[in-house]
Amino acid sequence: MPSIPHVAELYSRDFSEPPDGPDLSRAFDACDEREWKKRLSETIMARVIPSLYAAHRDEAAGNQNSRGSVDRWCHVEAERFLGLVLSDAPQAQWQHLLALRAAGMELETLLLEIMAPTVRELGEMWLNDRMSFVEVSTKSARLQHMIRSLGRSDSFALQDGRASVLLATAPGEQHTFGLFVLAELFLAAGWSVALEANASLDSLCSLVDQRPFDIVGLSVGSERFLPPVGDQVAALRQASRAHKSQIFLGGWAFTSSGQTIEDYGADLIAIDGRSAVESAETLLIER
Repeated sequence: MPSIPHVAELYSRDFSEPPDGPDLSRAFDACDEREWKKRLSETIMARVIPSLYAAHRDEAAGNQNSRGSVDRWCHVEAERFLGLVLSDAPQAQWQHLLALRAAGMELETLLLEIMAPTVRELGEMWLNDRMSFVEVSTKSARLQHMIRSLGRSDSFALQDGRASVLLATAPGEQHTFGLFVLAELFLAAGWSVALEANASLDSLCSLVDQRPFDIVGLSVGSERFLPPVGDQVAALRQASRAHKSQIFLGGWAFTSSGQTIEDYGADLIAIDGRSAVESAETLLIER
């Protein structure tokens, strides 16, 4: 395929003078300006634009293939990481994560595509009586420690971010892995983050009364903790009324259908980390 001139190159060429060479000069003189412009337009429509379209199509196909390769890579590495977690080899797990980071895997991908599936599998094993609660808790705690070591563990405090968010587990909720993942995603998006795991409702209400959080996020991992969530949201909204904090809910408990923000009085419900950050950004703009 002949090389395609850049659009800026087309416009930078001086078409007011005839091209070099006697034959081309006579041809140019024989055509009036209107005929010449018509031929130039026909050439662009017939050759340049189709070539640009073909190049864009090939580039899109290449990007799609690249995305597929990344997905396959993540799937393979997630399976390997799960095997290391189940074999109870924490040092090998840590080295595996470091190797993936060194290979160019972004922290967000590492958290959501490698570590999160492992935690979900641990939860399924516990529900199916294939692993004890103590084993699941111990393995999850190690993974949370790795998250803090991989990310910005010293940044879980109110600093000079463009917006502030308090992330907390619902009172009584023991599943905190997703909360730590979400904290890292908010930090990466430039937010100031305060994290409260296993805090009482009174403690959370006191905190939002004293500090001007833009958004308060409550994580619920188990459906058995859903019934009091509406009252908890109402209490947090009342405590933060002076700062007009907005409240969102998230966690695995909200993955079932039929649940709406009206059921709990929240401003939004997000079922995964990426959508939580994106939706919080929208709330911030609307505010």
